[in-house]
Amino acid sequence: MSTRPSLDSLIKWAETFESTRRWLKRMNKRKSNGQASMNTLKSYFRPMKLFCYYAGLNPDQLVAEREEDFLKKSRFERRRAEDRLDAWFATLLEKNRAPGSNALSYYAVCSFYKANLMPLVVDVAPKNFPVKHKPTLTKNNLRDLLEEAEKPIHKALIFCQAQSGLGISDLLERQVGEVSKQFEAGAERLHFHLRRIKEEAVEFDSFFGAGSTRMLKAYLESRENVALDEHLFPCTSIDSGTKNFDDVLRRLSSKAGLDWDVSSHDLRKFFSNSLKTAHPGDPAFNNSLIEYWMGHSLPRTQGAYTAPTVEDQLRLYVLAEPRLDPYSSR
Repeated sequence: MSTRPSLDSLIKWAETFESTRRWLKRMNKRKSNGQASMNTLKSYFRPMKLFCYYAGLNPDQLVAEREEDFLKKSRFERRRAEDRLDAWFATLLEKNRAPGSNALSYYAVCSFYKANLMPLVVDVAPKNFPVKHKPTLTKNNLRDLLEEAEKPIHKALIFCQAQSGLGISDLLERQVGEVSKQFEAGAERLHFHLRRIKEEAVEFDSFFGAGSTRMLKAYLESRENVALDEHLFPCTSIDSGTKNFDDVLRRLSSKAGLDWDVSSHDLRKFFSNSLKTAHPGDPAFNNSLIEYWMGHSLPRTQGAYTAPTVEDQLRLYVLAEPRLDPYSSR
């Protein structure tokens, strides 16, 4: 298998087998729009097909073999799938591949078995090592990025993500109709009530600060004949939009004189880090609220988190907002 299979051929291959169809259904179910991204499908199906080639078995045969192994008395015989995965992973390490690609390949196979209710007994999937510790994005860094950005769409997108902490896919899915009435009402900050589905459905609130709201409004006014069902930040797809945005950030990082590449994930971390070090003096402003604003599932040990009213959330957001404003001295 020297050539890399196309996405179409990978999907056609996966749809051939009951076990991979079940796997695909599980991946789609975890997405809010009911459809796993093309990038996810490539990242999972490609290593799975390579693993099947290594094993000399198709996906359905792997599942049938695993079921047979469960009935064996010897615990070592029951670990045939795990031993094969470890042996295959060892061959990947011998090749000139990125550590992250190897880790993702390992995890893809584990995901396949889990989707077929026959999870592998592994301690932990290999980590994406070596870890590269990137600097923490500061308010000065953010200001430099905004000043280097020439296009209004890039300025607005950067500022809105930094002041909301939204994941880039959630941000790119927002539509003009979600903000038009708020603008008409003279809102200085924008509010969104969102729903995300990963392992489980999560509902949460999010805000754009005063600075990003002004920048977004200026950008939208520069567009002509904008329909309510259009996205705030048009892109051909969420996948392409995410990649293009990271490419933009990479170029702006260089222009701003940074010796590292800022990514959309760094803007999200900027929101989290800035607020978690803020001390507005109100006990209702805590890490649980910040995690809620970011759409994270809270640990079960924390129990059910009851968010304050939207009005109270906005009050708390305003208290800490200067930490998110690169033009504020506070």
